[in-house]
Amino acid sequence: MNCKHINIISSLTNVVAAASLILVLQSQSICAGESETSKGLSVYYFGNSFLENSIPWFHPTIAKSAGENLRVATAIGPGWQIWMHSTAFERSGHWIHRRELLSGSWDAVLIQHFAHPGLNTVAPYKFDGPGRVWFYPPRGVGDVPAASEIISLLESARPDARVFIYNSWPGIPGAGDLAKRVRDEMMKSLESQGESREATLKKVNEHKLTLAELTPVLKAFDYGAAWLAEYDENDPQKSQNTHSRAYCIALMEGLKKKHPKLWAEGRLSLIPNGEVFYALDQKMRAGQAPGIENVGFFSRDGGHVRAGLPRYTLAATCFAVMFRKHPGALDYSIYNDLENYKNENLSNLPGVNGSHYIHQPDLGELLEITPERARIVNDTVWEVVTKHPYTGVK
Repeated sequence: MNCKHINIISSLTNVVAAASLILVLQSQSICAGESETSKGLSVYYFGNSFLENSIPWFHPTIAKSAGENLRVATAIGPGWQIWMHSTAFERSGHWIHRRELLSGSWDAVLIQHFAHPGLNTVAPYKFDGPGRVWFYPPRGVGDVPAASEIISLLESARPDARVFIYNSWPGIPGAGDLAKRVRDEMMKSLESQGESREATLKKVNEHKLTLAELTPVLKAFDYGAAWLAEYDENDPQKSQNTHSRAYCIALMEGLKKKHPKLWAEGRLSLIPNGEVFYALDQKMRAGQAPGIENVGFFSRDGGHVRAGLPRYTLAATCFAVMFRKHPGALDYSIYNDLENYKNENLSNLPGVNGSHYIHQPDLGELLEITPERARIVNDTVWEVVTKHPYTGVK
């Protein structure tokens, strides 16, 4: 497939941040095999648990099933935004990612946006995990300048590198309100039973909403309204709509302006997860996806997505953009068995090296991938990817 060269909500940090512990994972997965480019594709992933939801360590396996060779490494931190990755290059313990990008051995980077600081914010400091990080002089921490730092670093070693921007999706605000009510009720119930304060807090903090508890919220969620919300960096209210189509457009336009050659040569591409979810939501509401009422039912907790079909959807979208191929040939079975998601089993995957981690409580109840559901997802991914003006696929 050829590239197409044409122009074209609120913060979820509390959903994905795992306490104050900052953990960055690095892993490498290598699969040999026939490739679209004969040598395959080596991609370094930067993101947080929304990227982890796609299970990057499964990506080489499913790519291999479709005749493609993919090598990946991951830098994933809970709740991390792009600026946290770009500034971490300079700190002890994270230099390895900088070294890898400068090695010249990576064909591409994949950067997941999370957008809390906005597009172009410049700040003298930011809070990063346990403390404040100062910048002298003030530094660009918005998604455009932060992503640009990573891109420029890779291009200094690989002028022909590709860049993939992994799009985050809207969360479900009602899930947060529900979780608070459930926690409050649990506190009262446990305290009335004579539980110690320490034991009560432990149980409350470990509780994750069940699908049954979430169902009314999922049914009521209007994904389209969230995805189509207006974004304006200078408006206090609209600036919160960072997980939206409008934000993605603004982000891609900002990166095009910063890296015109990258765009002109077809090396800058959006992985449009939010748009794929929107298209699927419309089909689900029209009764075209057996057993799934709307895309809200992809959600585990109002932010993360469930094991099975939702996570496969993310992976299929990545594959379609990276290899510019319809994902219909992918073997989705690895996503259809919760045993495969266990951390102790990840090292058994062919070619997996280094660290890897899947946060088990975020998996929820597996949403089964059936042949019919897989067909709907694969066709929808391809429809979106080939029509979207920022993917570079036609």
